[in-house]
This record gives sequence, C-alpha cells and structure tokens, in this order.
Amino acid sequence: MKWKLSVTCGIVFVLAFLVALPPFTPLVHAEDDKGYEEYSLGEIVVSGKGASVRDIAISDEMTVEDFEAVNAESVADALTYVPGVQVTYGRKAFPKINLHGFDENRILTMIDGVPYYETKYGGMDLNQIGLESVARIDVVKGAPSVLYGANALGGVVNIITKKPTETPYLSASAEYGIAGVDDAYKASLAHGMKVGNFNYWLSYAHREWDSWDLSDDFEPRLGEIARRPGGTEETIIEDGDERLNSDYKTDNFWAKVGVEPSQNTEVYLNFHYITTEKGDSPNLDSVRVFSDFSHFARITAYDDWGMDLSAEHAFTDRFNLQAKLFYHDHSDDYASYSDQTYAEQIALSTYNDYILGGMLLGEYQMVDWNTLRAALHYKKDSHEQRDIEDLPFAESQAYTGSASLENETRLVDDKLSLVAGVSYDWFDITKAEDDPETDGNIIENDTPDMTDAFNPMIGATYQVVDSVQLFASVAKKTRFPTLSQIYSGDEANLELDPETAINYTAGVAYAYNDLFKLQVAPFFHDISDYITRDVPPTENPYSQYKNYDEVEMLGFEVSAEVRPFADLSVKIGYMNNDATNRSDGRVTDDVAKVPEHTLNVGVQYTLPVIRTRLNVTMLYVGESYYQLPTPEDPEQETIENDDYTLFNAKITQPFLSDRLETFVAVDNLFDADYEPESGFPAPGMRAWLGLSFKM
Repeated sequence: MKWKLSVTCGIVFVLAFLVALPPFTPLVHAEDDKGYEEYSLGEIVVSGKGASVRDIAISDEMTVEDFEAVNAESVADALTYVPGVQVTYGRKAFPKINLHGFDENRILTMIDGVPYYETKYGGMDLNQIGLESVARIDVVKGAPSVLYGANALGGVVNIITKKPTETPYLSASAEYGIAGVDDAYKASLAHGMKVGNFNYWLSYAHREWDSWDLSDDFEPRLGEIARRPGGTEETIIEDGDERLNSDYKTDNFWAKVGVEPSQNTEVYLNFHYITTEKGDSPNLDSVRVFSDFSHFARITAYDDWGMDLSAEHAFTDRFNLQAKLFYHDHSDDYASYSDQTYAEQIALSTYNDYILGGMLLGEYQMVDWNTLRAALHYKKDSHEQRDIEDLPFAESQAYTGSASLENETRLVDDKLSLVAGVSYDWFDITKAEDDPETDGNIIENDTPDMTDAFNPMIGATYQVVDSVQLFASVAKKTRFPTLSQIYSGDEANLELDPETAINYTAGVAYAYNDLFKLQVAPFFHDISDYITRDVPPTENPYSQYKNYDEVEMLGFEVSAEVRPFADLSVKIGYMNNDATNRSDGRVTDDVAKVPEHTLNVGVQYTLPVIRTRLNVTMLYVGESYYQLPTPEDPEQETIENDDYTLFNAKITQPFLSDRLETFVAVDNLFDADYEPESGFPAPGMRAWLGLSFKM
C-alpha cells in the first residue's frame, strides 16, 4: 500500500534530518545514577550471592536497555528476542511462551519471586504486563537450582521490578501508532524516591488500539464454520486489511513501598493492578460455534491484582533470612458470539482465581568456602468458574509445597565451584466441583491423593583462566498436572502423575575484555510421563489426559556479543533443538510446536557527536509442526507452522543530556506475511512515533 511506502520514506527522511543536526551541547551533565536499581528481594538465586548457582545453567538477562533497543511494550514482547525462546499468539490473543520446547504451562513464571499463573490452566497473559516498572527479566533454561520451588519443569522466567535510589526519579513516555495500527497510542508515567530509610516507587501505563493490519501480501482463503447444532459452512473468515476482532486495551498500575532501617534489614510491600479488554481474532481455517460457546469471542475482562510483603534480615555476616507473603487475584470473562459480526452474544463464561502463599529463603555461610541455602514454598490455589451466567460457580482448591536444601562449595582458590541440592515437592487437591450442563447443580467430585516427588540436582563451574569458564549441571524437575488436565474428559483422571524432566546442561564461556563474549552450551531434556490426550481410543475411552508421551530434546545454544568499538555492539543468539517423540505406540517421531532453529541478531550503533542511536533487530524462527498424526487420530493431517524472518528498526535521538528522547520504531520492517501458529496470521508492518523524558 502507498502508506507503507510513505512510512519507509519518512523514516529515511527522519534519519537524514537527525544526521544533519548540529552538535548539541548539554546544559546539564549526565549522571551515572539511573534513578532506579534492581529489586534484590525479587530474586531467588541472587546475583553476587552464589554466582556459580546461576552460572551452571543456560541463562539470559533482559535489561531496560534491551527493552528499549527492540521497542518492547510488554514482557511477552521482550521475551520474543531471548535466544531459545519463541513467542506466538493464537486463541484468546494469548502469548504462548516456548522455552527450549517447553510451553508456558511447563515453565515457572514469577514476578519478584512470586508465582504468576492461572490456577486452572497454568499459563498467564504476559502481554498485559508493561515494562515501566521492570528492571530485568531473568530467563533460566533447565532451572537446575532447587530453590525456585515446584513446577519449573523446563525453566524459569522471573520478572524483577525497579526500586528507587537516592536520586529522585521521574519518567514519562508517549507513543502514537503512525502506520499499521488504528487509533493506537501508549502512555506511561513513573516516579520513585528514597528519603532516609523510606522509599517508594509508583508507575502507571496505558496501551490501546482499535485494530492492527495484516500484511499487504496476505491472501484470504476458505475456512470452515462448524455449528452444533447446525451444519458446516465453507466461507472466508478473514478477508484481509484490518485483522478481524484485534482491538486491545490495558491499564497497568504498580506500587512499591520500602523501609530499610539498617544495612541489615529491609521490608517492602509491592502492589500491582492490571485490567485488560481485548478481541479474540478467529482462526482462518476453522471456527466452532455451539449453543453456549463459540470461537467468535471477546475477552471482555482479564484483570489481575496482587500484593506481596517481603523482608530480609542479616542476623550475622554469615546468616541471613528472607521471608515473603503473597496474594494474587485473577478474573476473566469470555464472551461468545454467534458469528463474525460480534453482534449477538450467546454466552458469558467467568473464571475467578486466587493464590495465597509464602516463602522462606535462608543462607548460611559455614566457612569462607562453603555456603548452605534452604527454601520453603507453600501456597493455596483457588479456582471457580461458570460456563454460563445462569449456573452457579464451581469451586476447586489445591495446595502446593516445596522444601529444598542446596549447598555450594568453592575449591581450588575459588576456581572450582560445586553445587548440590534436593527438593521435596508436593501437590494436594482438596476440593473439586463441576457444573454439568444437565441441570446446573454443583456435584462434588472425588479428589486425587496427594502426589509428591524428590528432585535432586548437581552442578559445577570451573574457571580455567580469567577469560574461560566451564560449566555443567544435571537436574531432575517435575510438574504437577493442572486442574484442567485432571478434570477434563468424560471422567476425571485421579491417577494422573506429575511430568518429569531430567535436564542436562554443559558449556563453555569465553570473554575477551569487553570486546568479545561467547558462550556455547549443549543441552538435553529427557521428559517422561508427558501429559497428553493424544492416546489410542482403546486406551482412553473417557477422553482423559494421560501420562503417555516420552519426549527427548537435544540441542545447543550459541550466544555472542561483539563490541569492536564503543559506539557499536552486535548481539547474536542461536538455538538448535532436535525434539524426538520416543513414546510407545507413537505414529511419528516428530514433536509438535518445537522449532528446530531460532536465530536472534541485534545491532546498535550510536552516531558520533549527535548521539543518534540506530537499532536493527533480526529474528528467524524455523519451521515447526502445528498438528501431527497421533495415536488418537493416526489419519490426522500434518500441518506445519511457517518459518519466518523479521526485521525491526528503531531510530532514537537524545536531547538534554539524554533526558529527552524522540524515536521512530518499525516492527516487521519488510511487511512479511507469516503465521507463527497455523491459522493465526501475525501483524504486518507497524510504525510508532514516540517521545520519552527521564530525570
């Protein structure tokens, strides 16, 4: 379209204008203090304490500078550019996080060390979490440390927030969508201050748009709308241009209040409130419409609020203890419609969840070369739902706990570190109700017996020379079944066992001053008792979830950072992952939704004198399988997800000692047409004009 050509020409003009600007002499000297620091009580495995525990895993950190380089607007956006991670959007406009082939239900997601998930299904929409109060995102693959607690089967994502420093902080930003999105804007405001022993942090952000555009190369195709009762009609569900039902609106509010009466003690109260309303764009190929449920739908409310009270006290130079109490409340409404006009609502289903729990984390340095750590996690999950408004709510409750012990020993002049640990994890459902469609009565089902597991780990790092470090770890991890998996089907499966993964990691890290960094890390994930419904009907007459699949994932990651001179940096991340189905009775050796290759490249160059920053990002994700033949349906069609290559660009011009910045950012620079999940096309080219101020 002509507007996309105009946008491209406009970007070139802006760049030429910025390059032609005369040198600017700042009136105020820039300060090294950014006005915030990372909230250390939000960490489980703390930076600087037991660094070897972090070093035995393949891990990545996304910082504020990384968020800005890719113009990320949410946690899900930021994770898109982490090596070994794939983020896709399908039903419910829900970002699906795939980490080394493990989906979001099989990794542990936390905000400041507090578990963040939906109690029935296990995942949560990370696209609704803005980045205004986020200082860092830790991504740990394989998650060898036992201190994280239960359900970290394939890894951990921990979102670390900001806290203020002695320097008062104020920031504001605004963005407007100038192409590829309709009536789109973002705005945020953050403020923090520390006065004596007292400090606080406040932030608010708003994002919304009416719709986003598909690529110009998008070609409509016939799909099927299956109505029950009724029949199946063949029609074009999506005709192109603006994506059907793709509107979005969210508000974020975050607050932190802290007291640090001494160097040995700190106490913090954190609070967040997030409200979201969004459209649920339909699958291009297949939509189902029932009398009380439809894939033509809107999420009319998706709301979260939560708080945690955290404290840490160093009793001596060798012993400290951290305690955390938390509460997280989630609710969402799913409105079903009769057709793609979204005019006639046929049903409204509602979920209400809460999580109540706590954590103790202690560290004792027995001697200079040995440190002992212990953690205790315990929480209650509550879930209630009704599929239509005329039914009463059905309630479920479960308890999850983890007790762990981990020891780190440093030998050979601290060149060799050995880490060993074990956790005892347990899961107990105490209440489960259903609301059958027959008469609307609530029937209390039997609940499964408590299930538990021991999870040992061992790891080591060795500093060969100052520039070379070797690391390796082996960790057993389990994930307990979700309420949805236990109680789906024609009859509950009370015998469902936890999934188990043995995660092996090894690698070498090399650094040459600040000029060059390289890490090469092979990995192997051996997963057993994988929970699935893809089971032969003769073995699964009630259509239950079963511990049926055995899966292996063998691959490696390579990450590198090159800084040939101060104003240029290049970051590269590559993952190869060969996933194989080893299940008895399998129809294929392939595994769905695990891309074999991913590649991330980020380049940042700062122009001399005028200090204009140019950021170019490239993302490649290889083909994967959306659907495969299964023992349940051996004749099922094989459907592949597209491989795709994206280029994003951002031009930023600072003023006033970098306190004021203007920028133009473009996502999907070349307007690629692709479907990360088959039937769900991604946005075409989008462009944003923004302004930010910090002091």
